Amino acid sequence: MKLAAHELYGLNELAMSCVNSITNMAYMLQHVQDPAFKKILERHFPLHIRDYS
Repeated sequence: MKLAAHELYGLNELAMSCVNSITNMAYMLQHVQDPAFKKILERHFPLHIRDYS
């Protein structure tokens, strides 16, 4: 199946968005001080990695 240029661009944006959210969450996990926020990140981080894979 061939994709049009705008479809490839959309897929690229989606992939980069996933990479950026995983990168930011990994950084925040190391630096966040609020226990409630850290718990949310710890719960959601594996889900983002699973969705990206």
